[in-house]
Parts: sequence; structure tokens; C-alpha cells
Amino acid sequence: MLLYYEPQPSGQTTHVLSLAEGLDRHHYSLTVALPENLKQSIEAFQRTGVKVVPLRMRKVAWAIEAVATLIHLVRYEEFDIVHIHSQEAGLLGRLVSWSAGARTIIYTPQTLDIRRASLHKPYRLIERLLALVTTSVISVNELDRRRLIEWGLPSQKVATIHNGIDLSPFEEPIDIGDLRESLGLDASAPLVMQVGRLSAQKDPLAFVEGAAQVVHQYPTAQFALVGDGPLRDAVMARIRELGLERYVYWLGWHNDAFRLIGAANVVTLTSRWEGTPYALLEAMAWSRPVVATAVNGCPEIVLDDVTGFLVPPGDTRAWARKASELLDNPALANVMGQQGRKRVEERFTLQQMIGRLERLYCDMRHSRAPS
Repeated sequence: MLLYYEPQPSGQTTHVLSLAEGLDRHHYSLTVALPENLKQSIEAFQRTGVKVVPLRMRKVAWAIEAVATLIHLVRYEEFDIVHIHSQEAGLLGRLVSWSAGARTIIYTPQTLDIRRASLHKPYRLIERLLALVTTSVISVNELDRRRLIEWGLPSQKVATIHNGIDLSPFEEPIDIGDLRESLGLDASAPLVMQVGRLSAQKDPLAFVEGAAQVVHQYPTAQFALVGDGPLRDAVMARIRELGLERYVYWLGWHNDAFRLIGAANVVTLTSRWEGTPYALLEAMAWSRPVVATAVNGCPEIVLDDVTGFLVPPGDTRAWARKASELLDNPALANVMGQQGRKRVEERFTLQQMIGRLERLYCDMRHSRAPS
């Protein structure tokens, strides 16, 4: 069983859906449990042919019937493996699955950081305690694997499996001008794009602040934010305060956001913390250069000065300089984009991710087998 939570379709859905589509059905019978409010995600999973169980889940608190349903699933479906994704689902989901008698519990948090600094120490303690009922923890980047071990998790329980993407959708030709026009953008003006939830983690306000600096030097540039979230009103207000209505566009949430990335000249990520972000992998799959913050797994994806640029989180001046450099030098941008595509092909494909995960699943089952 695959179980996850997120408030709206984003990286978690992309990740778990890729597993539902990529795991070998000759060897795995899959059930996916997810929040009942993710209607489009539920439909996407159903189209893959897996069993789908919507649950009344919230970020931390779950409805009683959701807990009861999960207990019933684990107890009576007798899953060989319960694989839980996301911090939110991992907190209660692991305890409920363990109490219901789950044979093997695997946990992929995607990211280890949380917004409230006052909760950092309690969170690390909770992760240490929950590791006692967890068979294996998958980190999506090597830096966070080392952090988990520093927190006190047994090293033999923690593995790194980077996220990977299916490259076939990125082979389809696109008309950049038509795509931009369909989004209400200038077909000929250079475009800087960021895809991600409008939340504190992604720091979209830094994108707006950086854009304000770029337009002073590059007044023909346009900027687009793709996504939605709790900071939407703050982002829109800041765009108005800086007089950027003609330059920065909010495109809202799109189910096929990865396709929109093909319209960009430069793709950025201003996150304060991350895991192994799909937006960067998708940008590189489109052969687009990136400017990303050097947090968590981003330096493991982006080779600084090779496939794009890395900047410190919150440093909007550095972000603006690097974005301007790519806009000023299309030849450099093209070379970096091609290098990015090559790196994804070599290191971050869906087939590689699925292969590593299936080997881990196999190891877990063999370690449980009677001698």
C-alpha cells in the first residue's frame, strides 16, 4: 500500500503517481490511500488501474473514520509493505499501520524541514521514536540521509533514493510562442518561470523581489509563477506594491504544470528548504537552465555553473544576478540547458528510481522471510 498526504496536488502526488505507474504489476498489487479532497489525483490514480482509497485526512489530525479505514486496510488486506510518503502522513500513518500489524513499514518524508523553528527539536525526537516502528526510511537526497543519522536514526535503516522522472512526455515538440499566448504571456519576450506551491517553503515572495531587480536591468523580461497556496494574497499584494503588474504574472495551479515549463527561458526555485524537487528535474528535462537555492537536495541535482546556478536562500540579489546572466547570454543558457538534460538522463530517470525502490522492497521481504 502507498499512503500519502498533501493539501493540493504537487510533488507528493507526482512522486506516488509515478510509483503507481512504474512499479511492475506482475510483482506488485497496489493500493493507494490519499486525501479525499484531491479529486483530480484520485481520478489520475484510478486511471492507472490501482485500488484507490480516499481518506478524510488533514495535515495532522485525521477523522476517526480515516484511522478506522487505515486500520481495517492494514489488518485485513495483509499488505507485505506499507509505504508512507510525506511528513504529515508519516506521523500518524506509521503509528496506525504498526498498531494494525503492518509487516513492513517504509517511510519517505520527501523533505525533513519544517517552518516553525520552535518545533525542530520535538520533530527530531518524534522521528527518532517513530524510527522504532519503521522498517526503512528513504531519503530523497544524500544530505538529508546524513541528517537523519545525525538525529539518531540507525544508519542501516536509512537509504537514499533520488526522485526520478519519466522522460517520454518531454520528447513531444512544443510551440513556445503558442504556449505562451495560451497563458496570456508575450510570445516573444523572454520568460522566467517558477513552479511550486505559494507557501513559506517555496518562498515565492523572493521570486517577486528578485524579479523587481531584474526588470531594472532587463525591462523586456516577463516572469510567471505557477501554483497556488496560502501566500497567494501576499504575493499578489507585493506585485502591486512594486508596480510589477506588467512583468510578473500569477498563472494559478495547473494539473499539467510540467508542460508549462517548456515555455520558459529560465526556470527558478527560491525555496527555503526542499527534498529533491521535481520542478528542477522537469526544467532540466526540457533542457532549460535553472537558478535554484542551494538547499537540501538541490545541489545534488543542479551542478553549479554547469546545468544552472545555485544561490543562497533568501539572497534575492544573487538570484537576480544569475537570472539576468542567463537572459543576457542565450548561448550560455542553451549550453546549461543541454547539460541539464544530459544529467537527468544519466542520474534521475523514473526507471532508475523504480529499480532502486524495487530492490529495497525485495530486500525488505527477504529479510522478513523465515530461515
